[in-house]
Amino acid sequence: MHAGAAGDEDDVLTITGLAAALGVRASTLRHWEREGLVAPERVATRAGTHGARAYPPAAVREARITAALRSAGYPVPAVRETIAALRRLDDVAPTLAALDARLDAIARRTVALLAAGSDVARLLTGATEQPE
Repeated sequence: MHAGAAGDEDDVLTITGLAAALGVRASTLRHWEREGLVAPERVATRAGTHGARAYPPAAVREARITAALRSAGYPVPAVRETIAALRRLDDVAPTLAALDARLDAIARRTVALLAAGSDVARLLTGATEQPE
């Protein structure tokens, strides 16, 4: 199994490993994939085919949420909507992080400008005072 872009090899599970961890059958994970509830990566096998499923952390998270919701009785369409909403949040996360970084930079610049203004005011005040 190869490493995903965001994790190392230990973070990636096979279909067998994930099924065992969740207490479901591998056929259940394949069904969830067909339903759009879980999105594993496809990796080359030793035979050179691209059929093996690899479950990086994001796919494991989706499978865990799906398993929990299904075991609580939620129908597949409701689970699909939940997973889709989580994926949209994941798509927005880099943009939110960039906005947070920009706001931090603006805050630092504002503090620096206020400090500089204070220094200028102190210099001007000191320059107009008469020495004793």
